Amino acid sequence: MLEVIIVDDDQIVIFIQEKMIINHDIASNPISFRKATVALNYLDEQQQRNENKNFLIFLDINMPNINGWDFLKHLESHKENSNYHVVMVTSSINDKDRKEVEKYSMVRSFIEKPIASLDCEKIKEIPEISHFFERV
Repeated sequence: MLEVIIVDDDQIVIFIQEKMIINHDIASNPISFRKATVALNYLDEQQQRNENKNFLIFLDINMPNINGWDFLKHLESHKENSNYHVVMVTSSINDKDRKEVEKYSMVRSFIEKPIASLDCEKIKEIPEISHFFERV
């Protein structure tokens, strides 16, 4: 099972990402969080339940309080962090951010906002999660 989560402090961005994710059959009901702390609490709870769930996380880099990098560091502390598949979605065009992404094995893609149809199709081809999108 692949659960899709959006973590972004901008409600309009969340709305657009939800529509794109639904319209491109990535998920029928993505879960959205405007606060990274709430999203991390949710993921911590899921971890404690010990259900072997996979998570596709659309993560913004620039957020107040806990930014995307802090979020990733927290996820790395989870024992089953190979179940996290993160797509960084950002308005940043900073090369430093693109280099920083390489430090995290759970980051599968880096997308500039706004998310587009082509981005959604490429996400479904990411080797670590493509099997969740295979049609029978």
